Amino acid sequence: MTNPFLSADGAARYAAGRPDVQPLVLERVRPFLTGTALGVDVACGTGQCSVALAELVDEVRAYDISKEMLAHARPHERVSYALSPAETLPLPDHCADVITVFMAFHWLERDAFLRDARRVLHPGGVLAICDSWFAADELVGQPEFTAGMAQYGARYPTPDRDRRPFGETEAQDAGFSFESVSFSHLIRFSRDQLVAYLFTQSNTIAVTDAGRETPQEVEAWLHQHFAHLLPGGEVGEFVFRAGVKILSPLI
Repeated sequence: MTNPFLSADGAARYAAGRPDVQPLVLERVRPFLTGTALGVDVACGTGQCSVALAELVDEVRAYDISKEMLAHARPHERVSYALSPAETLPLPDHCADVITVFMAFHWLERDAFLRDARRVLHPGGVLAICDSWFAADELVGQPEFTAGMAQYGARYPTPDRDRRPFGETEAQDAGFSFESVSFSHLIRFSRDQLVAYLFTQSNTIAVTDAGRETPQEVEAWLHQHFAHLLPGGEVGEFVFRAGVKILSPLI
C-alpha cells in the first residue's frame, strides 16, 4: 500500500475540504472512557480528531508520519503534535487512557499498531477505531446521485488499502475486547463544498500525485459532473455513515 496523504498538495486540500464530523463521532466514545488524563490520536493528519479528542481528555498527543499534514494541523493549547508512525509511538508503557484513529486504520500495519496500542494503553484504556464515510446511495431526495458517484468512482478508483474485515474475532486475537457503535447523520454541502470534500479523498489525491491529471483538471471535472445536481448556490443534504470500534486490552 502507498499512503496517498503525504504530499503538500494533498495535505492542503485535506485541511481545506474535510467537514468536521469528528466531535459527533467521538461523543460515541465518551461513555466508554474510564480515565481522561491522556488521549493519543494516531495518524492525526491535520488534527481534526485531535482537537475533538481534547474535548474528552485533559491532554492530547497527536502523531502522523506526514510532515505535510502536520504543517496544517489545527493549533490547540492542550494538543501537541509530533512526527511518528502509529506502529511505534514514542510513549511509555501504559500511559494513555484512550487512543483514537480516525479514517486511517486501513492505512496502518495492523498487527504492529495493535501491539503498540496494547503497550501504550492503561489496562482499562480504550482504543477507538473511528470511521465516517459518504453514503452516496442515501442522498436525501436525489437518488440519481448514486449513479453520479459510481461514475466518479470509475474515473477515480479507490487506492489499495487493508480491506480485511475487523470485528470481535480479530480484536480478541489481538488481545482486546470488542464493542461497536454505528449511526448516520446529515451534512449540508453546496457544490463548492462537495467538490472540496471529494478533492480531499484518496481517490483524487492519488490521481493528481501520480500526475495522471492535474488538480485543476480534477476540480473542473467534479464541478461539471455534479452541476446538474447542485446548480448555482443550491445546498443539498448528504448522508454520512459512521462507525466506532471500541477495543480495550484484555487482562
